[in-house]
Amino acid sequence: MSGPCTAVLFDVDGTLVDTPGGMASVLDTVVRETGREVDRERLRATVGRPLAASFAALLELPGEHEEVARAVERARRLFTETVIPSAADLVFPGVPEMLAELRGRGLPLAVVTSKVRRSAVELLEAAGLLDSFDTLSCHGMAPRGKPAPDLALLACGELGVPAGSCLVVGDAVDDMRMARGAGMEALGVGFGVATRPQLMDAGALSVSGSVGELRAALSAATAPAPLPLGSDQG
Repeated sequence: MSGPCTAVLFDVDGTLVDTPGGMASVLDTVVRETGREVDRERLRATVGRPLAASFAALLELPGEHEEVARAVERARRLFTETVIPSAADLVFPGVPEMLAELRGRGLPLAVVTSKVRRSAVELLEAAGLLDSFDTLSCHGMAPRGKPAPDLALLACGELGVPAGSCLVVGDAVDDMRMARGAGMEALGVGFGVATRPQLMDAGALSVSGSVGELRAALSAATAPAPLPLGSDQG
């Protein structure tokens, strides 16, 4: 890293909120409703991708197929009914305090997610985290989703921060690849969908096993708070 980062871009599912298990159950339910069965490991491997891509893979159909579209809408309804009500309890311990500390240091914060904006706002609001962020970059708001760099570049543009000064935090290989493609550094978290070796191989600077470790990694990687005007700088 050439210097401290001045803005942080966060993934949501598996990074801030422990939703992958609930999302895997939703995917499983929808797949079974189509008369198919998919093993749990394959289901979980699709968590964090855009829903259309997940169902195209799980149903072995083209992404534009009408059955995929129906599955996506059904999954969104199920997620709202079964996961959103417990969103506040699914926030990883220490996340609100970590975000408050970063904001208190004056660092711009963004969400970069494979959720569509409506779903991202719904989850973040229910989790009590929406007001922690300056902007949301969501699936469909840029030409390409993760692992392409487009959503990360959209976020840094909205924040008014050069790409090279942004730091991505995520739990998936696609988050690391997105960061690398955008010319950004990335920190991985090992309590989501990908393993530590997978994240390191994809380009993570480090992988944190807890929010406490992530907080320390963020402190080391980001710029310190500016001194108040008129303070003695020696």
